[in-house]
Amino acid sequence: MTIRKPSGQLVILEHLKQHIGEWIHNQELRQMSGLNDAPRVIRALRQEGWQIEVRGDGYVRLVSLEKGESKGKRKTISRKLRFQILQRDGFRCRACGRGPNNGAKLVIDHIIPVDWGGLTEESNLQTLCEECNSGKQAWIGGRPPRVMQQILSQFTVEARIEALFEAFPNQDIPSVFIQLVSKGALDWQRALRRVRERTGKEIRPVRGKRAYRYFKG
Repeated sequence: MTIRKPSGQLVILEHLKQHIGEWIHNQELRQMSGLNDAPRVIRALRQEGWQIEVRGDGYVRLVSLEKGESKGKRKTISRKLRFQILQRDGFRCRACGRGPNNGAKLVIDHIIPVDWGGLTEESNLQTLCEECNSGKQAWIGGRPPRVMQQILSQFTVEARIEALFEAFPNQDIPSVFIQLVSKGALDWQRALRRVRERTGKEIRPVRGKRAYRYFKG
C-alpha cells in the first residue's frame, strides 16, 4: 500500500502549530515544506480561518490553535493569467521596480485582498516581489475583513472614503490606503474634499505624514 505524503500546506500548518506564538521566517517554511511560495500558502491558511500574523520582514506566527470562520475560497490564478499580469507589468514589482535580474522573486498579488471581497481578475491583480508582498500583507493585516468588505461594497468613491473614516475614527489613515479603498481613482483627493464639505466631518491632513485623520469627539 502506498503511503501518501502530507501536502506542503499541511506540513507548514503543523509546523506553525508546533511553534505556536513563535515568529518563523518564510525561508524556514520553504525549506521544510519543499514549497517555493510560502507566503501564498500562508494567505491560503488565513483564508481558511487560521489566525496567522504576518510581518513585513518575512516572519509569520500562528496565534491560536482554534480555527476561525472561513473567509471563502481563493480562486486559483491560472498560468495564462499569471503570465499576462507579469507581461503587462514588465516582469517587475510594481512597488519597488525590481525583477528577476535583480534577484527578486515575483508573485501575483490581489490589489483588493480576497478577504475584502477582491476578485481574481486582471484589473485587481498586480506583480509584486516577495518582500513587497509580505510588507503589504503586514500593512493590511490589522483591518477587520468584514469591516473592509462593508466599506468596499459602497458604490461610489465618496461613499467608500466616508465609510473608511467612520470605521476608523481618530486614527491616521495613510494616503495610499485611501487610494486603495478608492480602487485606484485618480481624483480621490477631490472626492475627500467633497466628503468634508458635504458632511462637515473634521478630516484633516496629519502633519509630517502622508495621512489623514477623522477627529471624532
